[in-house]
Amino acid sequence: MTTEYKPSWDFYFTELEGSPASMYLDLGLDKIAPIPEKDHLLTIILTMNDPQENGFSSKEESEMLFAIEDKITEAVTEPFGAIFAGRETCDGARIFYYYSAENKEIKKAVKKVMKEFSDYEYETYFEADEKWEEYFEHLYPAGYEMHTILNRRVVEGLRSKGDLLSVPREVDHYVYFRTEETKNSFIAEAKKLKYKVTSEWTDKEGKEYPLSVRLTKNDPVTYNDVLDYTSVLYDLAQQFDGNYDGWETKLITNDN
Repeated sequence: MTTEYKPSWDFYFTELEGSPASMYLDLGLDKIAPIPEKDHLLTIILTMNDPQENGFSSKEESEMLFAIEDKITEAVTEPFGAIFAGRETCDGARIFYYYSAENKEIKKAVKKVMKEFSDYEYETYFEADEKWEEYFEHLYPAGYEMHTILNRRVVEGLRSKGDLLSVPREVDHYVYFRTEETKNSFIAEAKKLKYKVTSEWTDKEGKEYPLSVRLTKNDPVTYNDVLDYTSVLYDLAQQFDGNYDGWETKLITNDN
């Protein structure tokens, strides 16, 4: 791997064919994928023995599932040079994804591990995926899901610095547009939600979204609060062919 790669594990929730799903993946791989020498995808579908009604793992079974994951990862990473790309939990199944060079012996390694967990049913697939399509088109978060991940990271960053998250303060939001018409239509709707336009500017370097707007409003920054109001702005921006690019605020602690 190149020096550009830095592991960046995170998770998000989504829906797959009408069922709730949890995705956990290494976002850092998008900087280096696809990796030419790791052009095959190893997929292991493990059927859970005691899933919750929503298809997610129960607390009681989670420890065993993590143990299986650790054993499989150990068996395929060093011996075969595989990369653990992520896992999916949905409909009572835990699915693991690894990328490696072509080597059919890797399935035998998985089979050997699973002999230790004989009360679990599983399926193993090993197939070419030169473009890492499963990673980019299935595991990787789409726009809204990435939005929730970035929100969580900003809130956790504030929390780690002692921020009083429930205290309202000015929160700035940045939204970008292609045309004056769509930008102005968005602003009109945002003002109905009590947002103030605190700046507008135009980037003349030929960007896809050259028109920018900064909106400001007093709000708390707990994760649930942030998710609520940024989701509204995200959807509103989409409605007017815009791109919601995130938010920022000042740190509020007991010291200030």
